[in-house]
Amino acid sequence: MDAASNVAFRQRRQVRSTTATAIRSSSVSNNNEEVEASKKSTSVSSNLVDSNNATLSDTGPWWTDARNRSVFGVLASSFLNLLGFTMVAGPLTPALGSHFGLEIGSLFGTLTSAYPLGMLMGVFIWPSLSDRVGRRPILAFSLFGSGIGLLAQSFVIQQGGSLSNFLLARALTGIFAGSSPVSKAYLADIGAKDGKLPRYLALKDASATMAFILGPAAGGLLFDIRRRMINAGKDLTKTELLQTSGSLSFVIATSAAASLLAAVLAGSLVQENSSDLKRARRKRQKKKEADEPSLDDTALEPEEELISCPLGRRLWAGVASVCTVSFLFNMGDSTFHAFYSAFLRNQGMSTRDLGLLFTSLACVSFGVSSTSSSAILRSLGPVLTCAVGLTLIGSGLFLLGLIASGILPTSFAISAIAAAIYFCGVPIYGPTIPTMLLRCVPPHRRGFVLGLDGSTNTLARILAPLIMGEVYRRYDAGMAFSVAGVSVILGATIALFRRYTTLNHKRETT
Repeated sequence: MDAASNVAFRQRRQVRSTTATAIRSSSVSNNNEEVEASKKSTSVSSNLVDSNNATLSDTGPWWTDARNRSVFGVLASSFLNLLGFTMVAGPLTPALGSHFGLEIGSLFGTLTSAYPLGMLMGVFIWPSLSDRVGRRPILAFSLFGSGIGLLAQSFVIQQGGSLSNFLLARALTGIFAGSSPVSKAYLADIGAKDGKLPRYLALKDASATMAFILGPAAGGLLFDIRRRMINAGKDLTKTELLQTSGSLSFVIATSAAASLLAAVLAGSLVQENSSDLKRARRKRQKKKEADEPSLDDTALEPEEELISCPLGRRLWAGVASVCTVSFLFNMGDSTFHAFYSAFLRNQGMSTRDLGLLFTSLACVSFGVSSTSSSAILRSLGPVLTCAVGLTLIGSGLFLLGLIASGILPTSFAISAIAAAIYFCGVPIYGPTIPTMLLRCVPPHRRGFVLGLDGSTNTLARILAPLIMGEVYRRYDAGMAFSVAGVSVILGATIALFRRYTTLNHKRETT
């Protein structure tokens, strides 16, 4: 037994020695055959790991790979959820205001503010919870809750409920609106290591833009078809109020069905690691959390500054700068979506035509998102790309302000051009904020930081319709759009200034 043990021991030493020599040789040799052999060995190992985790390899059709199915599930659920949202948010906002007898002002702005008021709680709770219990269950649950909330809104409209009841139902719907940051965190989990995160985020923005293409037209057409079926006129008179309520309720119920279908897709297609891998990952993350600095004013290493936090040499400073820029963008974006359709409705545009206009503008945005967004991000980097997108968005809003004030000719063509400029900037700006945020924090903090950014954005979406609605009432639409445009351009200025100070500090320390 001793001789056999010695032989076995010498064999194991020889195998380890041979393996170590091969590894050292492959790391320094440029021989193409050795490199190819290393790639084949890595591929075999990867397939073995995937087999242990019930994950298929990349060979064969795309749907046979679990990772591809998961990405598709995230994109499809995001699309359906936003499809239902855009069916109601764009073309139906003026009809909702008319239904409740609201004039444009701060009270009219509550129709837009109620939903993000609930989001202020939801987008902070669900992403953080997904860090602990997993992305898939939280994603599916939040989508399901959104669908139930939309059904409640439809019921209130159908039964002739009061404005306060409708706002309560809309706020409760917003509480479950945590799917967007959770889906971004999931895409970061699976795409950050191999450099596919910018591509995944661009695809997510493209799917969102596609929802913005189809949703407004679908909402406007469904509303118009329903009204014609019940022989309702174009004006919302008191005798037709019940009939109009049925049309609004029908469209909102359809959007609820889209959110419920999104929950089913997220729960069935999105996959996560096995329980053993989850436990191992949690142990590693706890160790990293104990070893790494938290989101305080601890400075980064010089080599990590430009990679980890593009807008700051410290973690907290970088995150705070990104959230400030995001807040200013959402001030302008909320103003546009809260009052642009109402402004056009006052110019005589019907609900159906509003939906078709928003669809046409979303087609412009989708073209930019699918053809240029990723290329611009790779070429300019996230900060300059963010500034370019915000400049276009702010310019479009400012032009709308000049049009609404009468400084520029008040024509549909010029208004559409200004809105098109706005929609060109949104997909350019879109991927930059999550890209910068996700570079600032370790994986186990991604859900928390995205939730923090979501809460900041939600606060802007609560305040903007109320503040700008009062500006609209006291002055005019031109003043509201102009102030919103200035706030967005201010965000671009802050991004460039913070980038300059970060680069300047880098040069001074080298």
